[in-house]
Amino acid sequence: MTKNPRPIYRHYALGILTLTYVFNFLDRQLLAILLEPIKAEFGVSDTAMGLLYGFAFALFYATLAIPVAHFADRNSRRNILAIAAGLWSLMTVLCGMAGSFMQLLLFRVGVAVGEAGGVPPSQSMVNDLYPPHQRATAMAIFSSATFIGTIIAMVGGALIAQHMGWRAAFFIVGAPGLLLALIVRFTLSEPERGFWDDAATNEPQQGSGLRTDLLAFWNIPALRSALIGCGFAGMGGYGIGYWSVAFMMRVHELSLVQAGIMIGGLGAIVGLLGSLFGGWLCDRLASQHRRWLLRLPAVSLAISLPLMLMFLGWDESHRIEIGAFAIPFAVLIYCIAGFVGSWWAAPTYVAVQELVRPNQRTLVCAVLLFIMNLIGFGLGPPLVGLLSDLFAPEFQTEAVRYALMCVMMTYIFAMLFYLRASRAFGPSAHNTDAEEVTP
Repeated sequence: MTKNPRPIYRHYALGILTLTYVFNFLDRQLLAILLEPIKAEFGVSDTAMGLLYGFAFALFYATLAIPVAHFADRNSRRNILAIAAGLWSLMTVLCGMAGSFMQLLLFRVGVAVGEAGGVPPSQSMVNDLYPPHQRATAMAIFSSATFIGTIIAMVGGALIAQHMGWRAAFFIVGAPGLLLALIVRFTLSEPERGFWDDAATNEPQQGSGLRTDLLAFWNIPALRSALIGCGFAGMGGYGIGYWSVAFMMRVHELSLVQAGIMIGGLGAIVGLLGSLFGGWLCDRLASQHRRWLLRLPAVSLAISLPLMLMFLGWDESHRIEIGAFAIPFAVLIYCIAGFVGSWWAAPTYVAVQELVRPNQRTLVCAVLLFIMNLIGFGLGPPLVGLLSDLFAPEFQTEAVRYALMCVMMTYIFAMLFYLRASRAFGPSAHNTDAEEVTP
């Protein structure tokens, strides 16, 4: 166990944890760029593809993450992460061997089971590696893995699928994760829980069990509102994240590779930059008042919502000519929205962990992911698919445009709950008897 790691080790550990998260998200997100060829081969509906990507994955991923995290709070987070990385990588390879839609669904569930042990232990370790004034930046670096994974999935996955078929994409991105699992197990050590925190917050609760901890979390006003807000934000975020490539292909008539590069490549790059900027900004704002950990997500969503609606509604005939390339103007709006819209995740992860004791942080991360994935990931993409099928008789290929617009309105509810959470967030916010206070 590492008590006070040197800066060079902290940065190395953060790098390995981030790389592991890259493969975690890459294996998950790869399905988004392969949506159209998989749908064509198996002959299924948009609703079925939404369920494959969203609910079928999220149900097992979110549900299993809670007991796994509760176990990790009492055992080695590193070992659990290593086992999980090996499992989800193996299942990703098997996805490329699926002979039917149902087999792909089962292997997709296997990926979810493995990834259930990935993010919560990693987030908890990051929080214990860095002092409070550096946590938002460290968590933003860790969270940047979602954008890096998206870039590789969208651009690399599109190129591989175009030249080698969609099955090869699963083989190529899944295999390296098996080696990474060994690197995690044999080069990382377990950081001391709560080393950087006040002694009072690090005292263990006697007789604390899973049910007791979950009830205690629900009785913390700031935590309760933040979790609900994150769920609504996830519905819109995962909905647009999964269906934006299909939207650009159907409405703006881009090829698979073009859509992958413009949305998955360019869009993810600006999202990565936005996430890092948001973490830096939050550390500075939160040094004045910790409530900014939950205020900044509300600001992020408030700015990005109208921009996303502009992206979805923009006329497809408006394009920018750059040499031989014609880039839809809507892509530029998407990039601006993605930059601002990426500010909310990292501060949320830090805030929920500061609301509980160090020996509960893996569990509260799992609860956050449970809400975000079961509501956001589990309902967002399938709801877009369902609405797209319902709107198709009237709007044809543009049905996905209006389906996405409807689901993006969940950002309004997310903003309201984040603002409510920020008002309850303060020095005594971890006290379940604390009253909500105004700024």
